[in-house]
Parts: sequence; structure tokens; C-alpha cells
Amino acid sequence: MITMAEENGADGPKLSEIFERGWKIQRNVEKSDEPTGSQKLQDQVKSGMGLLDQAAHMVRELQLFSENEELQEVATCNIRYLLLPALMSDLTMRHMGEDRLPLVQKAKDYLTEFLKVCRAYGVTSEEYQSGDSSKAGPTDMAAMSRQREATIARFRQQKENEQKLEAMRVSMETRGEDDEVQREYYTLLLQKWIYSAFRELSSIDQELEILHMMANRQKGKQDSQPQQQKKAEPHRKPLKPFILTRDKLQAQVFGAGYPSIPTMSMDEYFEKEVREGKIPAEALNRVPEPTEPGSYNVRRVVPDEAAEAERKQEEEDEKEERDDEERLRKQRDFDDFKDDHRRGWGNRQNMG
Repeated sequence: MITMAEENGADGPKLSEIFERGWKIQRNVEKSDEPTGSQKLQDQVKSGMGLLDQAAHMVRELQLFSENEELQEVATCNIRYLLLPALMSDLTMRHMGEDRLPLVQKAKDYLTEFLKVCRAYGVTSEEYQSGDSSKAGPTDMAAMSRQREATIARFRQQKENEQKLEAMRVSMETRGEDDEVQREYYTLLLQKWIYSAFRELSSIDQELEILHMMANRQKGKQDSQPQQQKKAEPHRKPLKPFILTRDKLQAQVFGAGYPSIPTMSMDEYFEKEVREGKIPAEALNRVPEPTEPGSYNVRRVVPDEAAEAERKQEEEDEKEERDDEERLRKQRDFDDFKDDHRRGWGNRQNMG
């Protein structure tokens, strides 16, 4: 089986070379300090995804794995290819595409496939339970306790595996190791990615829930607009012409803006004003007919306030003519006071 994998690259890159190049890119991206949205990092992500996808296609063609075999039956150099779905999921989650929902769903499918293969080969016996709060029933404290204990156990095991993996990786790169050490190294590597898969799936489920909610909300807005238009069109009534109140009143006061024919005579107008109580009946004066075209001798009606003011003014004039001594004396005294006292003399504190 190893010979088949190596011979597949006789006329091109070998499976091992393609896988190692893609795996190296994934490690570099994972350790990179570049922003996730930077063009440099995204180019690396796309390159790594292409190499790993090519390697996965070659693994399917070569049929390196079977559901009927156990991990002990798999060649040591082929165990690392079981990591392909997990590595592809990691790069897919780092890929910044226009539509986020398909990318996240694709990453979840990769991890689900990875855990399925690992259970089939006996690497793990755990199965991921999707935490869908909308479908959950009453709180099961026992289940929550078991889940918490399993998470703590995986975390402790993960810490031990990381330390051991680092030591074994350095040893394999420097002096090389035998087949048993390499098999143990790849097995521990699978367990490390299994722990990461459980942790990542929980985060992916939360993101998918938000993305689906946003997609449904956007779809609902788009669907509601045509429906509202369709419902409104059959019941729409024809628009009627209307006149704004302000414009109507303005036209009544200033006219329509062009010469118009009178609607009533002067006599009719005065009679109308008397009926409405705007002009006293005794103050009504008939307008005589004009002796010449365009000439009217109209007598002006003085309102009560104006008549009262005029009457008071006449009384004042009469008093002055009668030389009211008391008023004249007070006025002269006040004039003398103003001559002797300048304005503002009494305001010592600058008040008022």
C-alpha cells in the first residue's frame, strides 16, 4: 500500500510531498502573527487548502483506508493522512470568504468526518453532541456533570500529549526513530486533534446559529417587500386631487393670481357683514351709485375704539383751551424740577 502511494507520484508530486507541504502551511498559518484578513495570510490559507484537498483526493483514489480494518492494520506512514479532514477544517475556518455560512458549514462537515473516522479506527469512543438550546428539554444536571468531567479529562490529556509530542517531534527530526515511535507519535497527534475538534465544534455550532438567524432575517425582509406590494396593489384606491389648507386660504385672501370676476356687489357684501355681526346695523351706510365709471364716494365706518380715542383727544384739546389752571400748574412745577435736577443725579449706587 505504501508502494502504491509512492508510485502514484512517479510522473508528478508524491502524496507524501503534497501532504507535508500542505501540513507545513497549516502550521505556519496557525503560528503566524499576521491579521486573519491580511492578503498575505489569506494567500497562504488558499494555497494550503488547495494542497490538502489534492492530497485528500489522492487518498480516496488510492483507497488507503477501509471501515473494516483497525488502526493496527494501517501502515505507520499512512496514519498521518487521517488528519486531512481536521487540517482542512482549520484552514477553512481561517478563510475569509464573501459568504461565511457555507465556509463554516463546510468546516463542520470536515470535523464530523474526522471524528467519524477516528471512532471507526478506535482512536476515540466519544461522540460529539450538538448543544442546540432551542431543542433541549429540561436541564439534565447529570448529563451536564458528565460533559464537564469529560471536558476536564480531555484537557488534562491534551496537556500531557502536547509536551510528549513536542519531545518526540524534535527527536524524530534530529536522529529519526523506529516504526513504533512514529506510530505512537501519529496516534498522539490524532488524539490532540480530536480534543481540538470537540472544542471547535462547540464554537462552530454557536456561529452557525447566528449566521442562520441573520440569513433568515435578511430573507424575510426581501420576501416581505414583494408580498406587501402585491397586497397593496389590488386594494389601492385612485388618488384624489387635494388642496392644501394654507394654499386655499392664501388664494382666498390674495386671489388666484389672475383677474377674476366679482362674485357679489358692494351692497350684498355690506349686508353679509351686517348679518354676520361684523358691522353694526346702524353703522351701515349705503354706497351711492358712481356718477362716473370707476368713481365711488365711499363713507368710511370708524370702529368704536377709534371713536373713543378721538373723543378723548377732543376733551384734552378742550381742557387746554379752557386753560385748566391745576393741570398747568403741575406741568410748570415738573418743568422747574427737571431744570434744577439733572437726570440720574439721585442714582448714587448706579442702580436702575
